[in-house]
Amino acid sequence: MDGLHVRIALTKGQFSKYILRKAREIGLLRGQPHILEYLATNDGCSQTEVCEAWDLDKSTVSGLIERMERDGLIRVEREDDDRRKKKLFLTSKGARLGEKMDVYMKQLDETAFAGIPEEEQEQFMRVLSRIYQNLSTCEGLRVCDDLNNSEGTEQARS
Repeated sequence: MDGLHVRIALTKGQFSKYILRKAREIGLLRGQPHILEYLATNDGCSQTEVCEAWDLDKSTVSGLIERMERDGLIRVEREDDDRRKKKLFLTSKGARLGEKMDVYMKQLDETAFAGIPEEEQEQFMRVLSRIYQNLSTCEGLRVCDDLNNSEGTEQARS
């Protein structure tokens, strides 16, 4: 078990455990810290923008938004021209909790990069971004599988 997918899955698991534990400590649910983080720099954005930023489906975000509004973390305003469209705004409570989570996230990043020179950290982030771009242009693994199979077939013929 040494492939990239294994290392990323295990690393994501460690990040997720920490984030969820810290979120629960301050009364947040899974997924809510990500929405607070996005709204901190994109206040007044749409639900669709949140979905795209975090690569989440609309039903997941919709449920989180309803709960966050009920808990006083965000304010939702409907657009005048299309009542189905919502604009999302942080409340002071949401901003306060988002700032706490931001401190935790920075601590997590520092811990993850402990002992790794800054140049290597920057290179890692560039490579990780390229990996993400490679996978997001595949429109799902089926297209990637099709590409890999056709390349393998061509290589076998050579």
